[in-house]
Amino acid sequence: MKRLTVIFLCAMTLLVGCSKAPTDEVTLPPCFSTETKITVEDTVYGAILSRYADGCWKVELTEPAAVKGLIFNISGENTEVAFDGLRFTFDTSRFPVGSVVSAAVGYLDRLAASPFTVINGEEQCLASGELDGKSYTLTMNKNKIPLKLEVDDGKMTIDFTTFDVVEFIEQQS
Repeated sequence: MKRLTVIFLCAMTLLVGCSKAPTDEVTLPPCFSTETKITVEDTVYGAILSRYADGCWKVELTEPAAVKGLIFNISGENTEVAFDGLRFTFDTSRFPVGSVVSAAVGYLDRLAASPFTVINGEEQCLASGELDGKSYTLTMNKNKIPLKLEVDDGKMTIDFTTFDVVEFIEQQS
C-alpha cells in the first residue's frame, strides 16, 4: 500500500510539474502610437509608428541621419512620402517589398488584425508563429504591451521604446 501511495504521489508531482503555462488569445490594439528601434542586418532605424486603422499609418524615421525626417503617410491604396518640404504620392502596392517601412507596418498590421496565442510568464508573455512565411517571436509585458518583435530568425527586430494605445489617432501630415 505504501508503494502505491508513493507511486501515486510521484505521478501527481510529475503531472502538476509538467502542466502547460497559461495562454491567452490577443491581438495588437487597432490604434496605437509607438517609438521603435528597427534593426535590419547591421542598420538601426529609429521610427515613430502611428497606426490609425488597418493599412493606415504615419511613419516618421528619426535615425540614421541620412533618413531622419522622412515621413510616410500610408492610407490604404496610396502612400505619400514627405522629406524636407518635398512630397510625392504613389500606389501603396508598389511599395518595395524589402523596404523596412513596408515590412514593419505589414507585420504589425497582421498582428493587429488576427488573434494570436501568447504564453503567459510571470514578467513577460511570448507569442510565436509565422508572418508571410517567416517565423516571428513577439515578446510582451504582462499587460500584453509589445516589447520586441523578431522576424525571420532575428533578421528584422523591432524594439518598442514606447507603446501607447489610443482610441483614435487624428491623422496629420
